[in-house]
Amino acid sequence: MSLFRFDEDEGYVYLLSHPIESGFPASASQLVEMIEGSPYADFEIIHANIGQLFTESDDPKQDSLIVARAIDAEITIKIEEGNMLAEARICTAKGGKMVCMDRAKQALRKAGIKKGVSAKALDNLLGQQLELPAGHTYSGIVATGQRAKDGSDAKFVRLCMTAQDRVLSPQAASGGKVDMRNLGAIITVKPGSPLMKKVPPTEGEPGYTVFGDPIEAKPGKDAALEVSEGTKLDPDDVNLLIADAKGVPVAIPRGIRVDDVLCYDNIDVTTGHVEFDGSVIVSGDIKDGMRVKASGDITVIGFVESAEIESNGAITVMLGAIGRKRVEGEPFSCSIKSKRSVSLGYAQYCHVESEQDILIERQALHCDLASKRLIKIGKGDKPRGKLIGGNILDAMRIEAGEIGAPSGTKTRIAIAQDWDSLHEKYREFAELERVLARKAIDIKQAKNKAEASAPSAKRDAYLARLQSSETQVSKHYARNQRNMRLVQQKIQRLARLSRVTVNELLHPGTEVTIAKDKKQFSRIYPPNHVKLHEGKITQQFTTVQAAETA
Repeated sequence: MSLFRFDEDEGYVYLLSHPIESGFPASASQLVEMIEGSPYADFEIIHANIGQLFTESDDPKQDSLIVARAIDAEITIKIEEGNMLAEARICTAKGGKMVCMDRAKQALRKAGIKKGVSAKALDNLLGQQLELPAGHTYSGIVATGQRAKDGSDAKFVRLCMTAQDRVLSPQAASGGKVDMRNLGAIITVKPGSPLMKKVPPTEGEPGYTVFGDPIEAKPGKDAALEVSEGTKLDPDDVNLLIADAKGVPVAIPRGIRVDDVLCYDNIDVTTGHVEFDGSVIVSGDIKDGMRVKASGDITVIGFVESAEIESNGAITVMLGAIGRKRVEGEPFSCSIKSKRSVSLGYAQYCHVESEQDILIERQALHCDLASKRLIKIGKGDKPRGKLIGGNILDAMRIEAGEIGAPSGTKTRIAIAQDWDSLHEKYREFAELERVLARKAIDIKQAKNKAEASAPSAKRDAYLARLQSSETQVSKHYARNQRNMRLVQQKIQRLARLSRVTVNELLHPGTEVTIAKDKKQFSRIYPPNHVKLHEGKITQQFTTVQAAETA
């Protein structure tokens, strides 16, 4: 026979009779053990009432016989990560009712959750109440927002090969050999040939928070196909660039240019100097003393021998460029200058200058090299070519396998040489800022003085002129502030990115200047990076644990 009675309406468990009447149970601990062994073991025991039952009392009838109570499970909702996640926290029931699906959904609605609720996650979370002990608290994610997916920028897909693509793929000859002089058929296009396809930007997909608030997607950036010489847009498709003339396709940013091309077997005394408004392809060599100037690309399958070539496009010399050893202070007999990148098999006694990159496949011997970005000696992601002697007049990054020679050949490297000019420009902008600030103060004082004078047409006209001047000064000030920020960013970028990367050996006799700091290397060093840190040249070794600071 049970000692307990459960009132479902009230949720209380009663002891049927006072222990003092029957003498059983004999103690509070015994009563607690009996409750824990009964069907009401999960209920919350009311220890205060039980203790009172076994305490002497003048009127035991006043003692409460309630010894336990049923407590329903509780659910609370917590919003996290910028309204993108809703976490449900459940405290399991102590003899009371579990949280049902309807009650959970009601809690979500009360918390304002409108979107992103996972019925499966919610069902799994509620199901855990059957497995966990009474009064246990646990939680889980039951609703997630959807982040906006930004649109993709416009893309440009080339539909044809260019002359440089073909040059960089020499043709195979019989016997498995490669004929470096055989360019194959010159790549040309006819009017109407497809050149480039524009893939328009996408708008992206909007997202939402768990409250149902929309999150706007950032649309992709658009850019137009660049219509250049010898090209036009397809009349039936504004996203398709086609040839409008017969010629050689040349890649440019966001477009293709179709150049008239001039082809030579060799350029020598029989052809004379060449100056051409287009691209030039030489299947042989450019001989001693010749000059070649082109507005397009210059491609040489053979050698450039003590010649001068200049291009507004890219220059590619498959085998290499060779000049004569010079007397100190005299110019090199071989000079190569390009508005874009220069690619050479190798270079010796040459002046090579590029406004983009200089890429030399094997080695550079006693040359003067200058580029705005990268000078790389060697092939691949980890070049192993040799840079021996000569001068790097300027660049941002140098990458080579070896720099210098075991004999201590003097090799001078100077990078980040825009440092002084950028700082001078920053000082000019800072001085202009002070001038504009003083001008703004003068105008403000003049306005205050004029406004304090008696009203008149002359005063109003004067105030109007002052207001116009103030507006102009404000515009100049804002523009100057923007220019200062841009120069500061360039200085920081120059300091961060400028470095010399040596993948094999750095030999003695090498002198490196980065910005205003200079360092002489007097012994052999293993693979390392030479860069600027807090205004000083440092080395970071790739095979040694510690770095050596200059």
